[in-house]
Amino acid sequence: MTTKIRPKSEKRRSRPLTRDRIVEAALDLADDSGDFSMRALGARLRVDPMAIYRHFRDKDALQNAMVDAVLSGFEAPPLEAGPPAERLRQMCQGLRTAIGQHPGTGLRAATTLIHLSPHTLELMETALGLLTELGLDRDDAALAYLSLIRVISGVAGAADQLRAAGQREDELHESMRDAYRSVSGDAFPHVSEMAMSLSNRSFDEQFDFGFDSLLAGFMATKKTG
Repeated sequence: MTTKIRPKSEKRRSRPLTRDRIVEAALDLADDSGDFSMRALGARLRVDPMAIYRHFRDKDALQNAMVDAVLSGFEAPPLEAGPPAERLRQMCQGLRTAIGQHPGTGLRAATTLIHLSPHTLELMETALGLLTELGLDRDDAALAYLSLIRVISGVAGAADQLRAAGQREDELHESMRDAYRSVSGDAFPHVSEMAMSLSNRSFDEQFDFGFDSLLAGFMATKKTG
């Protein structure tokens, strides 16, 4: 009689559940769906949703950690980076890049999510300080800050919609050119004449123009205020 030796079963090792792992999974889930439930997050992590609450007291605390993660690599430019207007441009470009890396969280943070962590407050303080260095008074600086956030989130949001649709920017431009070819020049002369400009402007160009236009408006406000 032969005895069959069963191979020793290896225990499946799962990654330990940590704050960083939870935040990483939550960022990915938010990028995929815009928002998420703790149940869905638990399913993605393959853990009981209640295990997440051992690391975060509630979803708000988790979302705050997600915003911190998105902004963690975004620092205000140093003084030697240039005059106030140039440093402000660099800040806006940096925020746009940070949002683009995790738009599901970044766009909410820039539009509807109130998050006042020390790092976020430091960035806000620097941006508002640069606007006052440009000569804006307190109220105009606050409005200018909000206006810049809207330009950044608008361009970043459009880029995210394109990504979600699985389309490249050059493909979008081609589709727009095809669509504008059908516009009647007699009925809509301005649209017809500007069709090429409307359909070939990159997101970078739109951001730069929006920033420059706002900055020019800020300076005009300062001069006439």
